[in-house]
Amino acid sequence: MKNSSDKMKIKNILEYMQKIPQKTQDTLYTHPATCLAVYRSLSKTSQQYIMRLLFLGQPVPLNSLTTWVKNPRDKENLDATRQLKSLRLWGVHKMDSGEDGVLIHANFKKGLSTALCGGGKPWYGTTEDMEQEKNPKTVEFLVKYSKERWECVLQFMVGGDYLSDKVSPEIAELLLSCGLISKPETENEHSITSAGFQFLLLDTPAQIWYFMLRYLDRVEANGLNLTTCIAFIFQLSFSTLGKTYPIGPHNTFVQHLRQIGLVYQRKHTSPWFYPTNNGINFITSGAANKATEGKSGFIIVETNFRIYAYTTNELDIALVALFSEPLYRFSNFLVGHITRESMQMALRNGITTRQVIDFLETHAHPQIVNNKPVIPSVITDQMFLWEMERQRLSTEEGVLYSQFITDSDFSIVNDYAHQIGCVLWSNKPKRLLVVSKKGHGDVKKYWKKYKQEYGDD
Repeated sequence: MKNSSDKMKIKNILEYMQKIPQKTQDTLYTHPATCLAVYRSLSKTSQQYIMRLLFLGQPVPLNSLTTWVKNPRDKENLDATRQLKSLRLWGVHKMDSGEDGVLIHANFKKGLSTALCGGGKPWYGTTEDMEQEKNPKTVEFLVKYSKERWECVLQFMVGGDYLSDKVSPEIAELLLSCGLISKPETENEHSITSAGFQFLLLDTPAQIWYFMLRYLDRVEANGLNLTTCIAFIFQLSFSTLGKTYPIGPHNTFVQHLRQIGLVYQRKHTSPWFYPTNNGINFITSGAANKATEGKSGFIIVETNFRIYAYTTNELDIALVALFSEPLYRFSNFLVGHITRESMQMALRNGITTRQVIDFLETHAHPQIVNNKPVIPSVITDQMFLWEMERQRLSTEEGVLYSQFITDSDFSIVNDYAHQIGCVLWSNKPKRLLVVSKKGHGDVKKYWKKYKQEYGDD
């Protein structure tokens, strides 16, 4: 089965760290949680290099590094050294002997040592003078809350404008700027895009990771410090589910995380917050960039184009309704019908037939998941034919030439336009000619020059 997430390019932790400014990178390496998260994301060979160099107080000669591996020219080893250089985790320094030696980035060395061996101050500061939470929240409550808040965002994407009061304008604007939803200026309602449908095929941690990458791209425009925000989400990934932490100076950022269910705060003035399971897991699991393969399937498609969705989840039902016509709704399943009109509507919203098929295969019910093919070929073939109907015609901007006085004038311009290959359409009896926008300039100059030379004849 084809993995749909291949089409959506999502940076992992290391790729993101490589692209941020050097000054930001240096500051982040002073945070132990960031160093540990980066270390865990390194390849096994890179981790071995780091651990061997971590507690050494002086550079190690480059020649000595070649003795640590069987084959220095091995691809795995070359990739590891390239990875460490791109992240600036090690650098080449001149030794007293004049040789080139390798030394770990000073900030990263101190931060990772602290994370592994202990010491330093807690990232959340002191809690001695703060009032304890009176009604602690259970792990079950936090898991349910996190799921409901994130599904609220996803349902809003699918077209749940009735949820606009539960999704802040900042989140809606971010979804628009990411291209996950679109909203024409002449319409009040938004619709999901092809990228948005692809986004929904990812698992929850990958969705949140992608969303947070887009958020971090805009964070400084919102008046927040990029370094502080990145460090906070890395620290959040090492927090404990069910434990409270003081907000401290992160109130604005915490409010944004609260809106998408990454943290729970009883009220916006509360000095405490709870990390949720989504807030803890999206850093370690989200960068894997995968489809929702772990989710139990619920869809059966029959050869008569009937679709049965055995689910009570409102988001799943809304997704199925994007490309099918709901017929019956029962307590535990939905019956729909895939029609030409329903598929054309999905195609107009930018959802491709390939994406619909991937969705049906990814969420196939266990009873049919081992069928070959999973979705009957008569269904998939017809869906592709419906998509091809939209490709019969192509549009191109053009310029209309009319009001020719004589047939001779029309023929002169028409012949020249054909010579330079810019004719889109012509009608000799009605003396009408349409040329491409690209060729309009040349035709206009030619016609103007012709009238100047022969206009009086």
